Amino acid sequence: MSVSVGSPSGRVEAKPRGLHAFEFGILALDIVLLLYGIQSGALRGESVVDLTAWVLLISAAGLIPVPSGRGVYLGLDLPLVLGAGFVFGPFTGGLLALLGVLDIRELKREIQFGRALFNRAQVSLSAMLGSWAFHATGGNLESLTAALLPGLMAILADALLNYSLVSAYWRIKSQRPWLQVIRDMRLGSASSFAVAYLCFGFLGVLVGAAYRGWGIAGVLAFTAPVALARQAFHERHMLERADRRIQDKDEALRDVETQILSERRDERMALAGELHDEVLPPLFKVHLMGQVLRQDLSRGRLLELDDDLPELLSATEAAQGAIRDLVRDLRRSQLGPGGLAETVRLLASQLEGAGSSKISLDFQPIQASHLTQLLAYQVVREALTNASRHSKASCIEVRIRQEEGLVRLSVKDDGIGFDPATVNRSQHFGLQLIAERVEAARGTVVIDSQLGHGTTISAILPPDV
Repeated sequence: MSVSVGSPSGRVEAKPRGLHAFEFGILALDIVLLLYGIQSGALRGESVVDLTAWVLLISAAGLIPVPSGRGVYLGLDLPLVLGAGFVFGPFTGGLLALLGVLDIRELKREIQFGRALFNRAQVSLSAMLGSWAFHATGGNLESLTAALLPGLMAILADALLNYSLVSAYWRIKSQRPWLQVIRDMRLGSASSFAVAYLCFGFLGVLVGAAYRGWGIAGVLAFTAPVALARQAFHERHMLERADRRIQDKDEALRDVETQILSERRDERMALAGELHDEVLPPLFKVHLMGQVLRQDLSRGRLLELDDDLPELLSATEAAQGAIRDLVRDLRRSQLGPGGLAETVRLLASQLEGAGSSKISLDFQPIQASHLTQLLAYQVVREALTNASRHSKASCIEVRIRQEEGLVRLSVKDDGIGFDPATVNRSQHFGLQLIAERVEAARGTVVIDSQLGHGTTISAILPPDV
């Protein structure tokens, strides 16, 4: 169950500086050690037919890897690789691992050539270390009792080097924390995975003993337990994915509740602003003119009523009109009075007032359904909030257009940017949730960001969601 590296979803990715040197260094170290072993006579007296059979069986086991995390795979060739080291010694076992370890992604051209060589080399080095630990602690395949403790030491040594090299690779590659990288290389809880790993690795002792007793036929017989183990690990992986999706959905629902409360707050703020700016002034004038008329009546200035009464009636009509317009806007738009443009302006004003970057708005009138406008606001709100909190930008630009009937919007900042592939989606899933909403409405969302080059979030929405 050796771990190896690959590209998430089969993508070919650019390598950061230093990763090529790390790959080449591991490969060079492995080749130097193998050449030393060959020169010292490690292959003398070995059957070419048996060695070839070992290589083929190791390759067959490696063709069914189990994904365990982002770009990390568990290969089921561990018992065969360890068994070969126990039987033939460190150098021959390492050579069989280098030649035999095969990843189906190599055949599909889903991983680059240098990465494939690195996978082979790091498994070969781990196998050599495990074999050395077995023989150095007195391992003897003639007695399973005598092989128990050395076999355990071999498994621990192999796992330590294997996991250290792969975690170092992904640490350089993704710049993620060590603990997060290591978590991606297991299935389930750490304790249950450790027990399963030890039991699976100990099959290497049984494979070696079977070869000593029955030759290559004994090794072939142990492919059945390996196949069963693969199925068990695969089912565990599927259950873990399902559990993770359920947890993500629960978190998403809680996030939706928070967003709904926040959006209701935005609507209340917009309504309060409209009442303050449009309704209260004419109502205040009604109140003022009522006081004027009251003074006219109390002082007996009846002739002045003809002059003051029209102003009262005019103020009353203005107040009625303002309230009527406000009610009409509320019925017409789910975003409150003023619709999409005014609500986004209010949001930008609130963010700037809270210390956000300067926000520039570029709107054009759009003709779209209420749900489309609401979805557009949700996209802008999530992008604006994220940019204000995390981007450290000096300027954020919001554009909303309607071209060829489609609503197009973008939120662009000149901040620090980020790598979308390394975002921890279990903690930051706001944009993912928005993307799912847009895709469910037959729209698209594109997140374009690079470290040090800012972020642009663009969306295209149909006009009739």
